[in-house]
Amino acid sequence: MVMARKEDHLRMRMEHIRFGKEELERRHKSPVLAKAEEIEAQLKEHNHVYIVDPRLGFNQRTFRFWINRRSVGEEMEFSGWKLGHRHTVEAVIYILKGRGHSVIDSVKYPWETGDLICVPVFAWHLHRNESDDELIYLAATTGPLSMAMGIAIYEEEKYPEYWIFAQKGEEAMKTLIPGGAEAPPGGRIQFDPSQWRPKEKSDGAEPSAAQLYYEQLSYAQEEEKRRRAGKVLVKGKDLTFGATPMGKIAYAVEPRLGFHVKLLGTLFAEIPPGKRSGAHRHVYEETNYTLSGEGYSIIEDQRYDWKKGDTLVIPVFAWHQHFNTGKETARFLVHSSRVAMESTGYVHTQQGEAADY
Repeated sequence: MVMARKEDHLRMRMEHIRFGKEELERRHKSPVLAKAEEIEAQLKEHNHVYIVDPRLGFNQRTFRFWINRRSVGEEMEFSGWKLGHRHTVEAVIYILKGRGHSVIDSVKYPWETGDLICVPVFAWHLHRNESDDELIYLAATTGPLSMAMGIAIYEEEKYPEYWIFAQKGEEAMKTLIPGGAEAPPGGRIQFDPSQWRPKEKSDGAEPSAAQLYYEQLSYAQEEEKRRRAGKVLVKGKDLTFGATPMGKIAYAVEPRLGFHVKLLGTLFAEIPPGKRSGAHRHVYEETNYTLSGEGYSIIEDQRYDWKKGDTLVIPVFAWHQHFNTGKETARFLVHSSRVAMESTGYVHTQQGEAADY
């Protein structure tokens, strides 16, 4: 045990007390707008560009957002020709330009411009560009949270020296649970429900220790089934927009729509020419990529002008509202950590002025 001095304990306690105030300042100082010109300039030098990432100074801790460009016939994110890669992070990919297919957990999914791909956690996946032109796609991944928790694993076909589990046999390659095929000391113990399941509790009775521990033992096995049962593909042409106080919204990747995500949610928002969205704030992180249109946003009383290709990074619990000043409908691709905050019970959304359309 590290023996700390009295003043060290006092300092650590004050770090807790000061954190909330200091976090407000970090949110205030964090970048809000990433301009399309800056992103495009970087894409000319490198085909994989991080747009929003805590390592770039953004005060965003749950997910990162990036863009990738590939030439004709190239694999989307080259990790190998047979397996591709897998990781312990949630990933949602939006096809900005091009067509092709993905092989995810041995299943083929064709896609085209405007489609979304939701990759199950720790599923091997690769993506192929079948376009006659370059392919451009956007991705949001929950790597920052997994890295902060110390559970981030990225296994890539072309970097086997960094594998943690895949080299341990065929079953280790197939499972969607890290370590799910490993044998404990003394030999592998097969999880046998008939042996380990406790007696059913009577109505109104609290679960016993045996019942609670049985659920713990069976959780990973059931989680793998849930991951494989979750939806993977969203066809852009099938999106359905509905009216809300914030304006027209189409939920895309969402647990209540059949996607097995626990951290990351994705939706689309539209604002007609000359109209404004509603105003609200919420206790979760959010990035808005401008797919079309031009206008400005008021975020905590500051104005930010945007156009196609720009990215807005909304600070946690910051009031924000968007205004379309152009001649075409403004559409945003919106990723957020709302699902994660709902899981922890921290979601709080406050509505201000409603949209005027």
